[in-house]
Amino acid sequence: MPTDRENIDTMKFKITLTLLSFFYCLTGHTQDTLQKPHLDTFLAKKISIDSFCLCYTSISDLKKSDSNLRQVEVEEMDLPKNCFGQDSRFENGKGYVSEKFPGIIFQKDQETDFISKIRLTKNFKGNLPDGTPINMQTLLLQDIFKMYPTLKDKWSSRGCSNYWNFSNDTLLFYVKIDSTKKPQFPIDETYYYNKPVEGIDLRISCYSIFSKATHEYDQLLNDPVFFLDSVNVTRIELQKYQPTDFAFVTVYKDTNAIKLVGSQGKYGAVYIETKKFARNKYWSFLKSKSNDYLRAVPSPENDKNIIYILNDKILKTNYEAALSIINETNFIDMEVIDKKTLKKNYNVSNKDFGIIIHTTK
Repeated sequence: MPTDRENIDTMKFKITLTLLSFFYCLTGHTQDTLQKPHLDTFLAKKISIDSFCLCYTSISDLKKSDSNLRQVEVEEMDLPKNCFGQDSRFENGKGYVSEKFPGIIFQKDQETDFISKIRLTKNFKGNLPDGTPINMQTLLLQDIFKMYPTLKDKWSSRGCSNYWNFSNDTLLFYVKIDSTKKPQFPIDETYYYNKPVEGIDLRISCYSIFSKATHEYDQLLNDPVFFLDSVNVTRIELQKYQPTDFAFVTVYKDTNAIKLVGSQGKYGAVYIETKKFARNKYWSFLKSKSNDYLRAVPSPENDKNIIYILNDKILKTNYEAALSIINETNFIDMEVIDKKTLKKNYNVSNKDFGIIIHTTK
């Protein structure tokens, strides 16, 4: 057991390292001409590992530290090559390593030279952003649950991925899925408790950091800031639509709006999603989960002959809003049933297929 003296020395080291990380993050490693926004210490702590700060440290900086920095292929555990789409926050499948920084793979932003993702591999031994020490060679899933108890309820995996992931807004922990274990659902959680953590990703959108500091949104007089299908618009553009075109509307007020869009949010912020946009979004997600679904619904527009059944409830009208919020966090499973089964089990005879979806509540 460590002595009190050793505990004090360890604590001093962790505090010193955390302060150094903040200094690097707040002042920046680089001489890049891209202007850096002010970054508060709370965010700095969340996106720093071993004094490397996302969106402040650049590949150029790393090359200055080690001329032998080399490029490597990276296994994307969340979105591997066989998945639909890529993560736009970083260059997928490509990273940089250095013998000076064992166990760390740096992946850069797609548009700039800044690092927007750090992968921790089996050779990493150090501290997570909050100062928690880890050794990847011995780290188990149960250790992660002890560090972050809220992750116990966040089992997630894409249908195209071979890993369970457990994530908050910046960190993702990966555990290999045992494909030989049957049935896969419901998940035998205790079975995986003693399984090793295969990798950890720290990632963030550099664009979101820089744009929040410099962007001014289009806004008329004392209107809220409007977003239509994730695009900033004004009230004039919204007049082109009918209320029946919209899947849902989300209104942000007071401090929530200001956190979202800055000082322009003093009159509020409104996010609107059209049914067409929502349909494309959930179709892209669901087709990645099931080839049967893709055969039944070969395109977002070809869903006239199907009916969705979400958590045992038949969605007859305005179903786009309910399906639009399905994602990796709440998705459990999906099944495609034929016309005969649909008629027998749900008394629906005017559709060719039923899409049964279960999500967490």
